[in-house]
Amino acid sequence: MDPDVLDAMLDQAEADLGAGRLDAARQVLEQVLQQDPQQFDALHLLGVIALQRKDFAKGAELIEQALAMDPDVDMAQVNLGAARLEMKQPEKALACFDKAISLAPDYVEAHFGRGCALQAMSQWPQAVQSFAQVLALQPGHVEALASQGAALYGWQHYDEAIVALDKALALQPQHVAALINRGYALSELQRYEEALASYDQVILLKVERPAVYALRGDALLALGRMEYALASFDRALTLQPDQFAVWANRGNALLKLRRLNEAAASFDKALSYQPQHSDVQSNLAGAWREAGRLQEALTLCDRVLQSHPHHAGAWQNKGNALMDQGRLTEAREAFAKASSLQPDNAEARWSQGWVATLQGDWATGLPLLEWRWKKAHIASAKRAFIQPQWDGQADLRGRTILLHAEQGLGDTIQFCRYVTQVAALGARVVLEVQPPLVHLMSSLDGVAQIVAQGQALPAFDTHCPLMSLPMAFKTTPDTVPTVPAYLTADPALVQRMANRLGANVKQRVGLVWSGNAMHRDDHNRSMPLATLLDALPQGPQFYVLQKDIRDSDMATLRARHDVILLEDALQDFDATAALVAQMDVVISVDTSIAHLAGALGKPVWLLLAKMPDWRWLLQRHDTPWYPATRLFRQITAGQWADPLRDVGQALTARAMH
Repeated sequence: MDPDVLDAMLDQAEADLGAGRLDAARQVLEQVLQQDPQQFDALHLLGVIALQRKDFAKGAELIEQALAMDPDVDMAQVNLGAARLEMKQPEKALACFDKAISLAPDYVEAHFGRGCALQAMSQWPQAVQSFAQVLALQPGHVEALASQGAALYGWQHYDEAIVALDKALALQPQHVAALINRGYALSELQRYEEALASYDQVILLKVERPAVYALRGDALLALGRMEYALASFDRALTLQPDQFAVWANRGNALLKLRRLNEAAASFDKALSYQPQHSDVQSNLAGAWREAGRLQEALTLCDRVLQSHPHHAGAWQNKGNALMDQGRLTEAREAFAKASSLQPDNAEARWSQGWVATLQGDWATGLPLLEWRWKKAHIASAKRAFIQPQWDGQADLRGRTILLHAEQGLGDTIQFCRYVTQVAALGARVVLEVQPPLVHLMSSLDGVAQIVAQGQALPAFDTHCPLMSLPMAFKTTPDTVPTVPAYLTADPALVQRMANRLGANVKQRVGLVWSGNAMHRDDHNRSMPLATLLDALPQGPQFYVLQKDIRDSDMATLRARHDVILLEDALQDFDATAALVAQMDVVISVDTSIAHLAGALGKPVWLLLAKMPDWRWLLQRHDTPWYPATRLFRQITAGQWADPLRDVGQALTARAMH
């Protein structure tokens, strides 16, 4: 073929190729090859057309034919390397890029391709170095920055990865891969809010990738936003239903929401993809345990432990199920095994402490309960004071100590009794409590100053959370600081309430049948109002002592004229305390009102689940915490009939005296 004609045809093909006219370019190049089957440029360009059409095998074949005639063409080596990468042949691709670099040491795309090949081979440090070479030659190369960030992530250099990815995003804010990898790295650093922001930016770009919704759900799960996590997982499954990890984590979110049957179904779906996955089997056992299917949970835990004897989660879930069955010694052993396998497992350590204290072994249990601060999603975080925490050893004479509430109102009322003991050691006591309790606590002996949570704190030398004071004093069930009453309702409010209720003609009985519906153990410790009232005799005048009343209970309340609801008396703790002061006896489940009545010295009949809070111990019907309190315990888990029968009989007997 005339060389001028050949050059013209090749120029035309390149022009067509550059303009995206692939068919026209192909036809011209095929004409060239008909005249000269060994024409390098025609073979190379036909290979490039095949690559653009994603026929990578054909493209590689054509470019290899060209390179067989002239292996020293750097661009062709780079294009063959790109084809090999797409064909999942990174080692062969690397050889191509290395050849191109040997021919042209400053060839940016050859260095970039080399980095991509190394990245595909998980050779992270070498990949990072190749992308660094690209950036040395072309500092604003966005893809090199984004890929370098991805390689640094793979190398587990998460902080450096974020720096590189942020540089890429500064140049191209809508770079999807950089946003996603930034989210990965931030999640690894437990910077979940920032990770979530990265995933949300991807979604705002209308990028519907299952992995993005899955990762977003993981971040929300870590943040404790279960409903939002669930919605994100559901969207991921809508886009791609066969995602094992999403079904598994969806189950975890449902488990946290206590939607136990749905959680079990989600775990079952995950196991349909990976039937022997030990973590998911263990989590399914956890769901069954919380649903009360204790024997099934134990069987599944044992199955996991048979094949994975060092699975700490299965030991933990086994311990939980054993504890619910009342097999406390075995439960304690299971928690100890979980702790030995994972010494920093806060849940296992805390569970050991819980069982020990429930059994009355407070010397062992109370220090272990200090692990509560490291548990996931604890109700209140550990305070980051520069002053040391008092452990019961340091001399407090002449020093100011801050004692601070940490969890529920009932906990504060129960453990504020230690204020008097601390003051007796010569300390000036500053007491920080929840705002609703500030005025009530002014009646407590030994307090120099009361501060509401959220207000500025005065200067202090040392501090202690209220619930750590039993440990500091090395309290045992025999040494609980017991007094008939240590709080007093406001005398003016008490008189006002006495005038309002008038003469005490009938026995006055205060009722509390349910607590915080969001409490994780609410299903065990609360009951419907109708269940309680059906067990109580006619004759007494009943008063509602709880502020929050569920809709189902309100219907019962409207039908019972012997049950009085004084809503305005329940708006704050001071008024509630004044109402409690008028009662002859308080019948309550385990809530803050039971503690309030006990601290005021009122007779309290406390209805307890089969496995109660540790502070109520086991079997005994009295408590060292409140001398006037009687404990009425379930005999069978979940069944209130036995303790309610006893309460009804006791109330009848009380009326006869």
